[in-house]
Amino acid sequence: MSDNEKQPTENLSPISSVGTLHDVALYELKDEVLNKKMKLINDAIDEIGFTPYHLKLFFLNGMGYWTDTQLTYLESSVRTFINYQFGYTYPVSNELLAAGLLVGALTWGFSADFIGRRIAFNCSLMLSAIFTIITGTMNNMASYCIFVFLSCWAAGGNLVLDTCVFLEYLPHKDQWLLTFFAFFWGIGSTIATALAFAFLPNNSCSGYDNCPSHENRGWRYVYYTNGCIVLAMAILRVTVIRLKETPKFLVSNNRDAEAVEILQDIATKYNRPCSLTLEELQALGEIEINDDYRKHFNLKGLWKLIKSHLKVLFTGRKMIRSTTVIFLMWLFLGISWPLYSSFLPVYLATRGANISAPDTYGVYRDNLISNCVSMAGPMIAGGMLYFFPFLGRRGVLCIGGLMSMAFLFGYTQIKTRPQNVALSSISFASMYIFYSSLYAYTPEAFPSVARGTGNALAVACTRVMTLIVPVIAYYSDTSSAVPIWICGSFVAVNGLLALCLPFEPSKNRVV
Repeated sequence: MSDNEKQPTENLSPISSVGTLHDVALYELKDEVLNKKMKLINDAIDEIGFTPYHLKLFFLNGMGYWTDTQLTYLESSVRTFINYQFGYTYPVSNELLAAGLLVGALTWGFSADFIGRRIAFNCSLMLSAIFTIITGTMNNMASYCIFVFLSCWAAGGNLVLDTCVFLEYLPHKDQWLLTFFAFFWGIGSTIATALAFAFLPNNSCSGYDNCPSHENRGWRYVYYTNGCIVLAMAILRVTVIRLKETPKFLVSNNRDAEAVEILQDIATKYNRPCSLTLEELQALGEIEINDDYRKHFNLKGLWKLIKSHLKVLFTGRKMIRSTTVIFLMWLFLGISWPLYSSFLPVYLATRGANISAPDTYGVYRDNLISNCVSMAGPMIAGGMLYFFPFLGRRGVLCIGGLMSMAFLFGYTQIKTRPQNVALSSISFASMYIFYSSLYAYTPEAFPSVARGTGNALAVACTRVMTLIVPVIAYYSDTSSAVPIWICGSFVAVNGLLALCLPFEPSKNRVV
């Protein structure tokens, strides 16, 4: 081969050499300018590679997952003693928790596509910590429920935004790390259970008849301690890393100069190459799908942006199919998980005294073991994606769903307490394989221009069902095994639905 023939290959920039992957999702939209700009941003991110900035984002964003599950387990662990003290039998506080998470997901998720990811990232944990600590001071059910709602509203956007922020900075080859976020979910549930184990058995009353506040302070200690932990994480978020807006959000709002500046700053700080220039982006023109929210900062303008974002989620056959299947999976997830957690304790209590722990101490000890084991689920899911890439996201989702079905069905046959703890632990881990994969896949399947909106609606599907399940649990016969069979069936359906998803992000870059 002559020198002249070699020259074109030798002059290829690092960006062009990594731009061979197909950029998924937006090719069905009409805005070719946005397609081309997103490809250049993806090329630049791949060129920079994984840096210490990404590592800090991984841990600090994971704290959002941590907080979400920590507050959920916190409320469920103290609910019985709250009801004892305030004289309630219906799980009204659980309803307010689910409502707070639902409204929070919609509030922070929709706003993320209007005003950006950075504000929610910096505010959500701080507000949640403050409201959680205040919750521990309440002296009646009404005020308690109000602050349960507020703390969960503040934290409700974490599952929506944390994966978005991390994904929009992440090189394609490292996107499998999204699955590991659910590991923090296991940490949050374990810490909440451990604190309940530490404070509740010796600082709680035993029934409705005699439960004065001074003998029932355990739930307050649990709230104070959990709130302080969340506060510490919130402080870390705003001090360890000064998050800048994601380049994909900026480009989606015709703020090209800021996007280039951020990428160049990261490349310079960590001595990485970045060939992207502002001239390259501006030469492509302005996008049409979205626009800078600051030009439409009124109700009419915001409503126009909401409609445009919703239209993005249902443009073209593949996007319609993808969005519909994802929403269905999240809907079924909202039935299966709360159904499992709401019905299982009562069901086990009818199977005999040798299955459940005989006292409060034993109950929390068994729960702590199960939650510790659950952290293995996201690690297994991430390992499958890394070591067996041919499975892809859809394959891991399917395996996780079918495994969960098998172990949940096995629950109906347990006869001893060790079997209870073992099956509970394995079921948690297998369900976390599915959950971690779904939580990672969802932001990958939505284009950046409407990623916050899509994530918010997906999570909202689960939150709506979480509101309904406690009603079913309260008015139904929970002594039968039927709810467990229903739960396992929904998880299996979700595993099979994963095979219907049209996009495979492990083989295509997301935009």
